[in-house]
Amino acid sequence: MSDVTLHSPAISRTTFLLGLLFLVSCACADVCSAQQKPLERSFAAGAAHRYRVRLIVRSELEGQRPVSTGSRTSIQPFTRAAEFTLSWRATQKIAGVMQDGSAGIEEALDEFEPAAARGEPTDEEAKKLGDALGAALARWTVPRTLRFRETPSGQMLGLGSDGVPALGESAPPLLTLWLLRALRPTATLPARPIVFGERWQEPRVAPLESWIDVQGAESGEWMDAPGGVEPAVRLHVVQQISGRLAPSAELPDAGPAQARFHGESLSSISLLNARLLSAERSAMREITRVLGAVSGLAQPPQFRARLAVQVQIEDCHDNPCLAFVAAPARGKRGPQ
Repeated sequence: MSDVTLHSPAISRTTFLLGLLFLVSCACADVCSAQQKPLERSFAAGAAHRYRVRLIVRSELEGQRPVSTGSRTSIQPFTRAAEFTLSWRATQKIAGVMQDGSAGIEEALDEFEPAAARGEPTDEEAKKLGDALGAALARWTVPRTLRFRETPSGQMLGLGSDGVPALGESAPPLLTLWLLRALRPTATLPARPIVFGERWQEPRVAPLESWIDVQGAESGEWMDAPGGVEPAVRLHVVQQISGRLAPSAELPDAGPAQARFHGESLSSISLLNARLLSAERSAMREITRVLGAVSGLAQPPQFRARLAVQVQIEDCHDNPCLAFVAAPARGKRGPQ
């Protein structure tokens, strides 16, 4: 009977079709199951990838100064700005994989290009601003190796301050902390499955030194990615924080001040192992202060200090990893 069963054309075709149907059902189940799970990074010990990273830093001071002409007092606006561009190569190597799926990362920074200034200073104060910013970036252009741990969700533990230039940001150093992570060729992955066109938003509240009435939110969405070397998706994330500056003993006569932070990231991520393929990121921190009343003026003068950064990260693949082809990085909408 077994011989007849094995060689019966009808039964063979039936067995084949049932087997094929079973395989298709399993494949569909696997795909559906994967779509319901958040994307997570998988690490392979010893794997290494090279990236080119470009950082643009811009510092701006904008205000109004009272100018007296005889018995009249008027407002004269002024703007001072300095901008520098810096780039380097980042080579990430997975030193080891732990039982919880996280990995020890060694990130070597080298092949620095000297910080290049954009534009000439308009006056002596603008020159001082540019000299301070240029010196801070120049001190950071020293080859080094960063060592930290990365979880499957992209959280980075053990990152030191040597992973970011010292920009002289006052407390709380929101931009510096954001930049410490934004300069790394990786992405923080949300605990959400990939669903295109579904945007999410969640409140973010944290105590910040010298800020009061703080409000924050983070929003994001998964987006389709153009065809490339490997299948990928794009992750767009926006972070916003606003508040007021608490009264300062150093500025007892200063008027009220508003503070805000805006960060944005657009990352292309591999669907094979959730590795970062490229990223465009931008952020800014802004303080707007109303100064004391001035006799003869209907409204008191205002002063605004803004520090902004842009980051571009590209996988070098088999290229020399020396220069960029694309334009300077900007987020999907850029700092608002």
